[in-house]
Amino acid sequence: DAHLLHVPLSTLERSLDPARFLRIHRSVVVQVPRIVELVPGLHGEYEVVLRDGTRLGSGRTYADKLRALAANPF
Repeated sequence: DAHLLHVPLSTLERSLDPARFLRIHRSVVVQVPRIVELVPGLHGEYEVVLRDGTRLGSGRTYADKLRALAANPF
């Protein structure tokens, strides 16, 4: 069975452990331990590479959080 929740991502984000989950885009939250690489882009965004090879684009709004994560590697 699958269940869908219709809540804003910001509400879900507040309920998650910030040490384990990070919002990287207005529509994407990732598990920090799954991140293996952060590739800087041209305009402050990052490409976030996960353990399974998935590549996700970040938004510039979240660049400060990603820079902080890059300064303190996982």
